[in-house]
Amino acid sequence: MIKKINLMVNGKEGLKSLEFEVKKLLLAGYTGRDQESVRKHIEELKKIGVPAPSKVPMIFRVAPYLLTFDEKIEVGNEKTSGEVEYVILIDKDKRIYVTVGSDHTDRWLEKIDILSSKWMCCKVIPREVWVYDEIKNHWDDIFIESYIIEKGEKKLYQREKLKVLLSVEDLIKTFNIKDDGVVLFSGTIPTLINEIIYSNWFEIIMYDPILNRRITTKYQIEVIKS
Repeated sequence: MIKKINLMVNGKEGLKSLEFEVKKLLLAGYTGRDQESVRKHIEELKKIGVPAPSKVPMIFRVAPYLLTFDEKIEVGNEKTSGEVEYVILIDKDKRIYVTVGSDHTDRWLEKIDILSSKWMCCKVIPREVWVYDEIKNHWDDIFIESYIIEKGEKKLYQREKLKVLLSVEDLIKTFNIKDDGVVLFSGTIPTLINEIIYSNWFEIIMYDPILNRRITTKYQIEVIKS
């Protein structure tokens, strides 16, 4: 099922609206350029009982309806968490836009079935996107980071330059992405404490120090129990 979303493109020509048709929502994983970074993330997940992947990198397809701009998402248990990633959107003219996103995941279910765990939670992005062609020459200098609230205090949870993840071109090539209407989450970076934290609030940021601009969004996580 196609999901139509309204985006705001922040580019050299200023702000302009963009209607985008999401035909495929894809979630990549274990996409670090450096195998040490990949190993760290695998170890974080092993601590909470998630088995090591049979191969890396990996990709999962979920339904477009899971993509959301909402500032609150509902989950089925307390063992869920967000993870910051870069996100690419490929439109009908094969133009590439970039933003930040959170592949929020059910960690309890992930122990049993990784794909099913991906289907259980919304995937959050902001409405703002950048034109990839305008930033690709300094792509590796861009940061992504996330924050959580733990014991009532806001804490930096993840932070790295995009140079630690597969580049946009390599991501597309690795997973043989040829379609339009694709929204592709890049895969995440390790936490700064090498541990998964279950927070009821999550903030994600993409910061470009060269053009001195950022994209950000935050959301609350509400556990719904019958």
